[in-house]
Amino acid sequence: MQLIWESIWIALRALWANKLRSFLTVLTVVISIMSIIAVVSVLDGMDSYVKEKIANQGSNVFTIKRVNEWQILTDFDKFLASLKNPNLTLDDLNMLRREMRLAEFTDASANRGALLRYRRRMVEDVQVRGRTEEYSAIGEFPLALGRHLSRYDVMQHREVCVLGWDVAQSLFKYENPLQKTIKIGNRHYTVVGVCEKKPSILGANQNNFAFIPITTFFKQFGRRRRSLEISVRTASMETFEKAQEEARVLMRIQHKLKPTEPDDFYITTSEQLVSLWESISRALFGSLLGIVGITLVVGGIIIMNVMLVAVTERTREIGIRKALGAKRRHIAYQFVIESTTLTMVGGVLGIILGFTAADLVAIFSPLPYRIALWSIILALVITFIVGLFFGVYPAQKAARLDPVDALRYE
Repeated sequence: MQLIWESIWIALRALWANKLRSFLTVLTVVISIMSIIAVVSVLDGMDSYVKEKIANQGSNVFTIKRVNEWQILTDFDKFLASLKNPNLTLDDLNMLRREMRLAEFTDASANRGALLRYRRRMVEDVQVRGRTEEYSAIGEFPLALGRHLSRYDVMQHREVCVLGWDVAQSLFKYENPLQKTIKIGNRHYTVVGVCEKKPSILGANQNNFAFIPITTFFKQFGRRRRSLEISVRTASMETFEKAQEEARVLMRIQHKLKPTEPDDFYITTSEQLVSLWESISRALFGSLLGIVGITLVVGGIIIMNVMLVAVTERTREIGIRKALGAKRRHIAYQFVIESTTLTMVGGVLGIILGFTAADLVAIFSPLPYRIALWSIILALVITFIVGLFFGVYPAQKAARLDPVDALRYE
């Protein structure tokens, strides 16, 4: 144990005596570990955040879509093929409401951007969403003022709206928005409700919307080339999978698909989204490890070369140690410990800089981060292994020096 501490102390003194060389030697290790810590911290924070937000949408809710946008990342050819799928329409929605036995609530939505005006105030690029009266039972849209859309609003194609918090604040400032008339596009709508302010998701504003009846939406913006997104909520998780299969069968019948033909729609669940996100984050982390691995190998080679130079510079010292009774293993231990100390110092600096970088990312961007203990352990283990592996050859070379030749070395 005394030999270990003595070797560590010698290594630290050597580092301090050659500050510039030591800094350049461990620079690649510092950068590699900093990259691992920073990216893992951000990915881990995003992982918890995304899973929480998806879970908040409801584990017993599934969505029927014309296309699966996530296939852009996973299977681009399938995504292109899905663009030929027919639009989902109000007929599909009404059929599901009429025929499904396992659905508690069924909603549909269609979106487009529009300009909203109130007197001289205006808000650009507001997400106008056509919804049914059941949207409030499926999604989380608590009210700050007024009421939600009603079945009567939808059936009568009424020109009423429920505003997101930011839209209401921009248009009305300190006025009460209820029963005020605003313009959405070129039509007048009466404000009947305002939703509570919702936190942003990865910097995306969740309060820049206006809900109008789905029937009114199609009346104003048209049905052509617009597909609905249908959401179904079941009473419990016990009937969740059966409800998906029921919806799938009914949609195939509605679209007159033959048994051999594939579905021309997609059913997605929050569990599938979580699984997809995990696959994406694993792929990102795997790519990072590959890049960092190459960098660490380069750093290890640099450290090995520096240690070989150190062996040459300290040849007489090695000869004196051997003449005083030091054995080969003592010399080998010393140089291995020095190389691992070198990389461990780089690892500790990398960890500190990595968390600093992750903190700066969180401050100047919407990306969250979380300190993961396992990433610190991983970083320290990696740096120890690099120092050990690339320190073996210089240590063996030092241990094999002949003491007589070493003492003669000038």
